[in-house]
Amino acid sequence: MLYKLHILSNESNTLGKAKNGTIVVISKLLEIDKLKFYLLIVVFLIAGSVAVFLTLYFSKIFSRLIVKVNYKLLVISIIVFILLMSLFLNGWIGLIVLITSTSIGLIAPLKGIGRNHSMGCLILPVILYFLL
Repeated sequence: MLYKLHILSNESNTLGKAKNGTIVVISKLLEIDKLKFYLLIVVFLIAGSVAVFLTLYFSKIFSRLIVKVNYKLLVISIIVFILLMSLFLNGWIGLIVLITSTSIGLIAPLKGIGRNHSMGCLILPVILYFLL
């Protein structure tokens, strides 16, 4: 008896249509027999277990190092990096869009309202643009 990746494809089907084309291709290309299926499960469990222990080990190391980080310098560096990447990849127009979108994103917390309201204000014009 052959197992195709029905676990993934059945979870992603709605009304008989796959949501992800990759899952359809993989399920048609890969035919996994019972032994390989169980072997994959064992490999996934081992990899997950190793990842848990590595995460616990490295979290102890990084928790000691994180107190030495200068947060102000880190935040300024990240902001400058994002600005430079936007400028290099998109030019002046990208930088203007970045500054405008950041300003719009800061309006909600500065006015003390939820960000979901500003998201609704942004989504409605986009929907109308694509529908009309």
